[in-house]
Amino acid sequence: MIKNKALKSILFSSAIVFLLILGAVITAGCTGNSGEDNKTPLPTPLQTEEQEIKDEKTIEITPDETPERFDEAKYKNISGTGNKTTELYLPKGVSLFKMIQDSPVKSQVSITTIKDGISINNVYNKSASKNSMDGTGYYWTYAFSLEDDANATIEVETEGNWTLSFSFPQMINGIVPQTFTGAANKATPFFQINEGDYNFTIKTENSEFVSVTLMDYYGNSVMDDNRQMPLSFHNGGSYENTINTTIKESCNYLLNVICDGDWTVSVEEA
Repeated sequence: MIKNKALKSILFSSAIVFLLILGAVITAGCTGNSGEDNKTPLPTPLQTEEQEIKDEKTIEITPDETPERFDEAKYKNISGTGNKTTELYLPKGVSLFKMIQDSPVKSQVSITTIKDGISINNVYNKSASKNSMDGTGYYWTYAFSLEDDANATIEVETEGNWTLSFSFPQMINGIVPQTFTGAANKATPFFQINEGDYNFTIKTENSEFVSVTLMDYYGNSVMDDNRQMPLSFHNGGSYENTINTTIKESCNYLLNVICDGDWTVSVEEA
């Protein structure tokens, strides 16, 4: 009888131990899954509207690829008296020429290659001649672009002594709005215009004609159908108007102004 009671006590104790071990195993398994699967995810930071605007303002837009520039030291000047034709090596892409004269007389500069032909006249009236002088004489400038490196034929038609120099156009760290003033033919420095709509306000005084055209850093003209923008040409006296122009690509641009008088060009967002 005592043996049966002892046996029952041992069996009962063993059963309790087994259940405790089983419970511990099950509990441990649940605890492990809870640590991995039921972990509360951390909240994702939200970007506020103020941050988005700040980020947008800090974006700088530059040309996709900066063209390799011709060594400025290799540009050469030519000079003469009266009409002259000569050959000169010029690089692919955008360049600028500066025509300096000892008197404010009409002049024409033509540049011809196998693929390109450029011919520009400059005329000074009395007002423009006074405002187109530097330490070297009366001067005018124009920016142009060649499709390839070339030995170009340069033809100058004028009277008196002159010097024709070549360089890459000046660049300024400027964005819209911008205002430029000048007299006679002048090319402005490159400045940044981002994609969008802009108003170009053009005003001339003591002039008979004016043309204001945009050129990008790669030498491309800004066109609207077949018209160079913003003003392909006006003839018939002084001019004052605002012209809306769409810029399709953010880039650096310059203005070529052809005029026989004094002029002002302002550009601002439309």
